[in-house]
Amino acid sequence: MFLENQIQDLSGTCAAPPVHNATEGSSSSFPVVARSAYEFASLDDHGVTGKFASEIFDMLEQLMNDGDLLLQLTCTPEGGHQKQALTFLLKREAGWDFDPASADFWDQVQTSSNTVFFVNKVSQSHQLGEPPEFCGGIVADPMGLGKTLTMIALAATDANVRDLTPSLIIVPPPLLDTWEEQLAWHVKPGGMKFRRHYQKDRILDGQDLRGYDIILTTYHTVMADWTGGNAFEDKPIFATKWRRIILDEAHVIRNMHSQISRSVCALSATARWAVTGTPIQNRVGDLAALLKFIRAYPYDDIRQFDAEIGKVWKTGDVEEAAQKLKKLSSSLILRRPKTVIKLPPRVDLKCCVDFTAQERKVYDKLKNNTIAQIEEVYGDGDKKGATNSYINVIQRINAMRIMCNLGLHYDSRREISSASINGTASWMEQAQEIFDSEREMDRVVCAHCHAKCDLTSAIVTPETRVKPLFTRCLRYFCLDCVQDYNRQQKTVTCGHNPPDPVAPVSLGLSGLEGDARFRLSGNAARSIQLSSKVAALVSQLVHLPPDVKSVVFSNWRMSLDLVEAGLQQAGISYLRFDGTLPQKQRQPVIESFRRDPKIKVFLLTLSCGAVGLTLKEASRAYLLEPHWNPTIEEQALARVYRLGQLKEVTTVRFYVKDTFEERVLELQESKKKLESVLLAGQSGHSPGDNLGHLEDLRRLV
Repeated sequence: MFLENQIQDLSGTCAAPPVHNATEGSSSSFPVVARSAYEFASLDDHGVTGKFASEIFDMLEQLMNDGDLLLQLTCTPEGGHQKQALTFLLKREAGWDFDPASADFWDQVQTSSNTVFFVNKVSQSHQLGEPPEFCGGIVADPMGLGKTLTMIALAATDANVRDLTPSLIIVPPPLLDTWEEQLAWHVKPGGMKFRRHYQKDRILDGQDLRGYDIILTTYHTVMADWTGGNAFEDKPIFATKWRRIILDEAHVIRNMHSQISRSVCALSATARWAVTGTPIQNRVGDLAALLKFIRAYPYDDIRQFDAEIGKVWKTGDVEEAAQKLKKLSSSLILRRPKTVIKLPPRVDLKCCVDFTAQERKVYDKLKNNTIAQIEEVYGDGDKKGATNSYINVIQRINAMRIMCNLGLHYDSRREISSASINGTASWMEQAQEIFDSEREMDRVVCAHCHAKCDLTSAIVTPETRVKPLFTRCLRYFCLDCVQDYNRQQKTVTCGHNPPDPVAPVSLGLSGLEGDARFRLSGNAARSIQLSSKVAALVSQLVHLPPDVKSVVFSNWRMSLDLVEAGLQQAGISYLRFDGTLPQKQRQPVIESFRRDPKIKVFLLTLSCGAVGLTLKEASRAYLLEPHWNPTIEEQALARVYRLGQLKEVTTVRFYVKDTFEERVLELQESKKKLESVLLAGQSGHSPGDNLGHLEDLRRLV
């Protein structure tokens, strides 16, 4: 977060322009009817001067006076922040502004002898030649500010321009439906034509692009079209010079050596935009990958970025590096605080649940066994045995966490086998569970290329024949590196002698949600005894006003199974969305929840609710358990508390008193980063590391 805080909030101080309010009784959308450029944010606040300001004003004025503006903005007073963003985007698509008064980091200087040269304000270096043209930038507004609508508005400004190629928008597969929904919602009928380049709807001929304003595709579709040789240049997606390319969830390309990143950077376009709420996730080099894509000279060259910023940061001169980052980002990055829009109030509550005596007995048995396991290794100082014990402890802690949700139904799930407890289980049997736990704790980094593997990977990565590898000493090798090893006919090993066992792992969602399920239906569901936590949840849902819709999040499908039983007992209508729901059924399920007043509750796994969904029809959100990574919780809550929300929102976090859950919440409450104790990413773990992690876990248990 410190790195992100160094990125200048370009528009945070702009006065929001006046926006016409919808008349009483109107729908939640209304056509923009602004009549003057004054109603757009002040261009001076973005360093737009002279000719550029005049051209942008003329464009916006023409769009509105012609009555041809295609967009319908969400009916809230905050619509002005979208106009503010559009101002910034149009300015950046005009190219470099060499006026010293602008925010751009290149200035044009003329000497007394009429010599013209160009000064780089970041490095203070100068050159005689004009820098290569650069159009585009990074949109890094946080969750809930409407980044998708911002980019649709940008594409809509091309409506009256003839003979333009379309805009290419590249997204993770789950967001295809979201973009199509947003286009249908915000664009007037017939205003803009769009289609997919995906699976059976692939574009096979450049002529197929005619008449379209937007083409939607996915990162892996682009990668599949890119062969790394001359053949890829003949494919329509690479043979076309796009009007603009927009990357949604652009942090996907942060590993510059990955095939996804290389294929996306090989595309040709007039303007390039990277859209991500987290431009820097793990290291300052994450930003370098985005600069390479948008071609912000000279920092599209990683060597130049490293020399001027990366190495300065690594040597410990944080202040100088931060100042350079600010100068670099001031003209390239649009990032505004959530306070730029005025959402209804949000009330965050915690619900403490007490176990029954029988539940406490089961939990304490699990807890005591876990502590005994830790004490045995930690007391002996056995570093060699620390890894095996760490794996076993992680399994036991997961059991404690799940037990907090399931109560006495804990025994219905798959137990830790005696082979696992005794350390004789095959690594092939254990690898996926341990990998998923490590990834959930945000601790997985490729041992070879140091690319971070987080929950985003589960969203953007389809299942493939070749899989990433995970060793028993907890070293991870990403898919790109495994493929490189295979091409070189090398064997992936951890480097230990003898080498630790290696197993393939899946990056999909299913493992994160757990494999075990309740098989409940009919009378079984109606008669089952609920756990204390689920009973507390259902009690709250029963007493809500009839017009209130709620979303319930849980990490595990099995927990949602038990919640389903409780909802059936209470006669509450609900829908469910988890990783097993087929892609083609997802949008209809979401629409049913939004439109059907009889459906009161939406059950959602955290892995599916982290990005892409808009559920502002709900005004209550329940988190059934604390997550290792609190950022995932906030991403889930942003599905409800976001632009367009008109009601006060209440969030409720459940936890069981005197359990592991309470310890995790205490860490979050004290504003300590959870990763500072458990989640520090490492490029592999030494036995000593795992001994230290066992001590950290002992404090939490």
